[in-house]
Amino acid sequence: MYTYIVIDDESLIRKGTIKKLQPMEDQIACIGEADNGKAGIELIQETHPDFVILDMQMPVMGGRELLPYLAENYPDMPLIVISGYRDFDYVKQAISANAIDYILKPFSKEAIQECVSRAIEHLEDNQTLSRISDSDEQKEAAYYEYDIQYLTNLILGYHTGEGSISSKRLNFVNDTHQLVLLTLYFESAAEMQNINIQGWLEDGGFGDLALYLPNTSSNQMGFLVLFMPNTEVIHSRRLVDQISTALTDYAHHLQNELIIGISHAHSDLSELHAAFTETSTALNQRELKDSSETIFYYSNNPEPKAFVWDQEDEFLFRVEAGMPGEVQSLTERLFDLMSNVSGFTLADAKYYCYYLSGQCRNILNYYLKQETPKSSNSIQNVVNYIFSLKELKEYYHQFFMNITELLKTESIYSGNDAIEKIQTYMQHNYQKNLTQDFIASLFYLNRSYLSTLFKQKTGMKFVDYLNEVRIEKSKDLLKDSNRKMYQISKAVGMTIRNISSASLRKKLA
Repeated sequence: MYTYIVIDDESLIRKGTIKKLQPMEDQIACIGEADNGKAGIELIQETHPDFVILDMQMPVMGGRELLPYLAENYPDMPLIVISGYRDFDYVKQAISANAIDYILKPFSKEAIQECVSRAIEHLEDNQTLSRISDSDEQKEAAYYEYDIQYLTNLILGYHTGEGSISSKRLNFVNDTHQLVLLTLYFESAAEMQNINIQGWLEDGGFGDLALYLPNTSSNQMGFLVLFMPNTEVIHSRRLVDQISTALTDYAHHLQNELIIGISHAHSDLSELHAAFTETSTALNQRELKDSSETIFYYSNNPEPKAFVWDQEDEFLFRVEAGMPGEVQSLTERLFDLMSNVSGFTLADAKYYCYYLSGQCRNILNYYLKQETPKSSNSIQNVVNYIFSLKELKEYYHQFFMNITELLKTESIYSGNDAIEKIQTYMQHNYQKNLTQDFIASLFYLNRSYLSTLFKQKTGMKFVDYLNEVRIEKSKDLLKDSNRKMYQISKAVGMTIRNISSASLRKKLA
């Protein structure tokens, strides 16, 4: 039996992680929890766990300070690092601290169980890494790896300060007059092991012209930098076309679909991150309905298209009510709908999903009475690296289900009285366009029956009760803000059709 502890400042994440590992309780046991790195060190000294699951972002002492301490004082103890950020610096720290895995929130029970299984294998095998000798050949290999890391850092925007190419193998980079970045996104991560892009480049005679950089934070993404001499733009474009087409053919031959985003030409290594932003924009312009095109040149960054989902309010209610089956079904419908909208791009889908996730977070914050601003940044950071609708759907499906499960424990609509549950919903969503038909559909009631039952239980008509709720909210806004009457009316969902301005003034008096 192996023991472990969980170090994370979010209690719900700690409890959720332990719950997801319950099926492995015949192999492992949790012997403690800590909400920051300092408390985690004290717990480790007290309990001596076999491995540790820890978050990167924590108060008092976060992962940046904790990892070096654990690497120095507990070098043989496996670490599983979790984070809401797909961050190269975090990954680098985790690797240097001999972490078994770096896993992103939100994660499934299967994902965390796989990480723990690898930690157990590590403990059983008791393997140690051999030290690098000081031979010239190994020094050159170390310089080359540093250069690869340095260039990848530049692309992802994580490098600060000065740097330069150190290895002899990449000395040709110093003679470059212009460079073009190609971001490569593979549809199937499972087949990546069959693709040797750098070897393919060298076999094709491009070894002194192009360099492939694997992305350690995504097993589906890599970067190809073309370092070109001072040539005409037309010639450079022709060369980029040639390599891009040949590369997609090569990947297709190995039964893997490859999508390529291509930047403008740049003149300095310091512009690699700007080039990456351009390639990301290009990849995001892939239309969902017609996804046959695989090579995208950066042109511009258009405004996202307006998207209206007529089941949005129902979806948010099912999340709030903690109904995972219904949320899963509605998520499927949403992505099917987006994939069939003409001219709708991956960027448009990301924009709407990010908006929808914000609405879900607002609901969660309302009931948990706490703000989670870093979660919003974490989502954006992860989604920036997703360039297929399938992966986007998987990510948001997991996100929506996690929030639904958290709200399920709150039992917001668990009572037996249908009218009480409807009143609760109306009090929380008064600003929306609430109709009897819509409310009846949410609670699986006949509209006429709802009308009759509502009057019997409350002594008021549905619309009168709704207006009373809105008027009470208006009073609160009138006391606590300097908004004009029409602004308050709009904020609570009231229009001239609902109630006259004179009547509103009288009721607010």
